[in-house]
Amino acid sequence: MDMSSPPIHTDCTQIRHRHSVPYLCFNLRKSVVKKLGFCLFAAYYFAVLFSASAQQNRPDIDLDAFVQQLMGTQTEDANYEDLYESLLQLYTHPLDLNRATRNDLAATYVLSEAQLNRFLEHRATNGKLLTIYELQAIPGFDLITIRKLLPFVEVRDNGLAADNRPLWKRIATERNNMLLLRYDQTLERRQGFVPDIADTGEPTPRYAGSPGRWYARYRVSHTGDFSLGFTLEKDAGEAITWRPAARRYGADFLSYHFMLENKGRWKRIAFGDYQLQIGQGLLLSAGFTVGKGAETVETVRRSQLGIRPFTSVMEAGFLRGAAATYAIGKFDVTGFYSHTRRAASLTEGDSATENYVSSILTAGYHRTEREILAKGAILEQTTGGNVTYRSAKNNLEIGATWLYTLFDTPLRRLPRRYNRFEFGGNQNHNFGLHYSYLWQNFNLFGEAARSKSGGMGLVSGVMGSLSQKVSVAMLVRHYDRNFHTFYGNAFGENTRNINERGVYWGLKINPVRKITVTAYYDQYRFQWLKFRVDAPSNGFDYLLRVACQPNKKLLLYAQYREEHKQRNEPEAGTPINFPTATLKKQYLFNIDFQANAHIFLRSRVQFSNFRQRSFTGGYAMAQDINLTLRRWQLSTRAALFDTDDFDNRQYLFEKDVLYAFSIPAYYGRGFRWYALLNYDITPKLSCWLRLSRTNLSNQNTIGSSLDKINAPHRTDVKLQARYRF
Repeated sequence: MDMSSPPIHTDCTQIRHRHSVPYLCFNLRKSVVKKLGFCLFAAYYFAVLFSASAQQNRPDIDLDAFVQQLMGTQTEDANYEDLYESLLQLYTHPLDLNRATRNDLAATYVLSEAQLNRFLEHRATNGKLLTIYELQAIPGFDLITIRKLLPFVEVRDNGLAADNRPLWKRIATERNNMLLLRYDQTLERRQGFVPDIADTGEPTPRYAGSPGRWYARYRVSHTGDFSLGFTLEKDAGEAITWRPAARRYGADFLSYHFMLENKGRWKRIAFGDYQLQIGQGLLLSAGFTVGKGAETVETVRRSQLGIRPFTSVMEAGFLRGAAATYAIGKFDVTGFYSHTRRAASLTEGDSATENYVSSILTAGYHRTEREILAKGAILEQTTGGNVTYRSAKNNLEIGATWLYTLFDTPLRRLPRRYNRFEFGGNQNHNFGLHYSYLWQNFNLFGEAARSKSGGMGLVSGVMGSLSQKVSVAMLVRHYDRNFHTFYGNAFGENTRNINERGVYWGLKINPVRKITVTAYYDQYRFQWLKFRVDAPSNGFDYLLRVACQPNKKLLLYAQYREEHKQRNEPEAGTPINFPTATLKKQYLFNIDFQANAHIFLRSRVQFSNFRQRSFTGGYAMAQDINLTLRRWQLSTRAALFDTDDFDNRQYLFEKDVLYAFSIPAYYGRGFRWYALLNYDITPKLSCWLRLSRTNLSNQNTIGSSLDKINAPHRTDVKLQARYRF
């Protein structure tokens, strides 16, 4: 929740009659309205003008607070890069409430099924919305929900948006142009930058490049019309090299895209880098996928968003080529092709065996000689399509997806028992069916797919509103141990949709207007071995969260999560590793307080304990103080932490420069602080400066291997500038 967002007008709302102008105040009695009839038209037009100007300055979104409400507990497995990028895309390209589909609105994870129904009924009955504040007139839309939704939506003047000029003129005159430049560096020297004595006796650095990280991004776009942009990145330790023969073009990573929307029957046409969100993400998944977290109902279902431009710096999980969606009556037909190279561990065979790849690398680092050789080592070609039917009432959606992937070098996994059913070879194909059906306030959804190996994947669920105060969800999934999909990310406990069966239940209750209770229970089983689990295993976890917002300035919540799993017994001293039960408990307490228009405070305490053979624990306490004064914004944090081991690492979101995120793992015993300064030099030019430092009191080094620092502290500095034109 963005506690700094502007207040919603609660005393007066424009309520439109089917054949008349809005009433001035829906809370006033008819007699009072008649007495004020002489000012009705003046108030109406003033409100329209006010809303038109106000909507140009939608409230800023506090990504830290918003993600914490969805995720609940942070882990090292979550895809935060894509999560942040998707949120920022949605914020910078808000949905037009007069054109947004049910899938578009559901993808914000803000509205319940009942609220989605009420909104669509209101729009169908009363016509296009005049202002975002008209949301207050819709039954079931409370102020808390509206404040969550405002950063992602707007009401546009379709007359002004209808621009029939040539595309190049629209691009040349578009106001939504942005150039972003960023530099960051760790001030202490890491081991990878320490010269190593080579065979020649000359000192040679282990990392090929400088310790600084460079990032550049340009994008020009108009929502519902076009998007054009590119992203450049060089990580710390990577070299800037121009060697086209080795596919090195200056910066280590280059991403680019061009997309057109709503061109007659062509809904979307994309060139360059893109992603696809189809069905429940079993075969094609992209964007803002949360899974299990503090939002226990709305995040269970995936929304079909189709083609999306890829603008992140993740060097895996995207397609590069072309894709298009064409509408034929009630059918949407999508086709796509991708041709790109992936980083991989390539092993050269002898005269009797061919070359093969043992694993595809996704970290995206190319600093050492070995990492540089792995860059682009394997060529991947992917093609496929989807056909989706939507009924006239938009209550039924059925689709079919086909996908084919070809590698120029076969994959051959390392000879480990848990790899027995992993993908091998150089080609894979998938076929899947997905559905979604709306019945009153309930949504039934699912997807089933089969891979070349014969393995099956299935996810199916239902979610809905029992009343305005109670929402529920249930989902079952079954992923065979030999089910293979490279771009899927459907709901599950594992990071990939393989070797898992499970049932999930979610519950959300608003017993009174200012209190929200969310809970989930998830039970799962793994039919085959996993990394660090040398036998079939099972487990379950559950979460309970209580949030209270007595007023718009104060938000309090407490959360408890418990996880039961099985893992190999550490240091068992036996020839065979036997999995034994583990138990992890996590506690969280948070207070957000908007003291006034200039001061925002956040206090957070979280701790955990872990038990297998022995009992260990850890905690972190953090205090945030954020100040806003005209063009200046200062965000600070001081945190104290103490963790016994790896299993009790504490993850806390930190505010970062725009389009970046920071989720460090608090590990060991020590103190961490950061300060982020933002200054708007002009309405078009903004700059950021961020300093952060971690001090450990229980050890003399930080990090490991080539990232090791021979000091008990680490200091990071980050600079960023954004110019809009």
